[in-house]
Amino acid sequence: MPRFNEEKYDVSLIGLREPDQAYENLKSQGIRLSSLNRGRFDFGTVNAIASLVRKEKVDILHLHGYGASNFGQMAARLTGVKTIIHEHFVDPKLPVYQKPFDFVLAPFVDHAFAVSASVREFMVKKRFIPRSKVEVLYNGAPLNEFKPFSASEIIRERKQWNIPDDTQLIGTVGRLDTQKGLRYLIEAASLLLGQKDRNVRFIIAGDGPLMESLRQQSRELGVEDAFIFTGHYSNIPLLQSMIDIQAFPSLWEGTPLTLFEAMSMNLPIISTDVDGLGEVLTSGQNALVVPPKDPTALASGIAKLLDDPELAQRLSENALNDSKKFDIQNSVTRMEEIYDSLAR
Repeated sequence: MPRFNEEKYDVSLIGLREPDQAYENLKSQGIRLSSLNRGRFDFGTVNAIASLVRKEKVDILHLHGYGASNFGQMAARLTGVKTIIHEHFVDPKLPVYQKPFDFVLAPFVDHAFAVSASVREFMVKKRFIPRSKVEVLYNGAPLNEFKPFSASEIIRERKQWNIPDDTQLIGTVGRLDTQKGLRYLIEAASLLLGQKDRNVRFIIAGDGPLMESLRQQSRELGVEDAFIFTGHYSNIPLLQSMIDIQAFPSLWEGTPLTLFEAMSMNLPIISTDVDGLGEVLTSGQNALVVPPKDPTALASGIAKLLDDPELAQRLSENALNDSKKFDIQNSVTRMEEIYDSLAR
């Protein structure tokens, strides 16, 4: 549910495309939504947004994504409202069509949020947004909702997935696409399981376009029996309560919410050092950090955490302590301050 002060802020969401599952999930939480049902390059979107702005007497457009950024800023120029661009990751494949939009529209942005310092540099250097307008605001997670489940609940859930009580479990959570680097986790598992007889399994929670290719890779490497692909998994704190280590083998990132959730859940973390991950995590202090696309280093890091419980506990306790800086209310409070400033 929204965490903004309801007495001061009336927040609603506008979706540019047709309603999807995310739209329905938000709607079920009682969030006020509008769907414009427009195509990616439909310039009628500008007038559609402008009409809603006038009808709802909107003061600020908080824009996420290229389409929202482009059409939203154009609508803002028509209606005179303020704009905030919120960027969530360093895009290694910035669309060619985006650069001219940014070149023309970026000077008119009133404020911008970047979820990490590396994302800020991307916004300044690749999206032409004036540095003075870009603020680093790390993502926040509802940390009070991420606490370990009871032993009985964990045992019950592990039985649902046929995971023996004495099996160590490495987990990862996220969309199954190239960005998450999961092919390297499967390669690392093959190396790890080939070292010695380990009672270890891997659980990948999430759905996405690479599901079948990742399954096929696990079969080809002979580690199919060591992997569980859950598909969409709604109760992430329960999943995290089951696992012994959480892995982030990403190739690029902003600051994923699941990172802060894992930290709050007191989990040992093995991660690549890309973008926001490398800014939040310090190897040997609150995680083990390895280069991206390096299954050997990833396997070695996982083995180190499995074989050295004292190290794993020290890292997880430090991560738990550090997680307090990334509670979602901190992010909401800062956004409210910017809303007040722009509205004045």
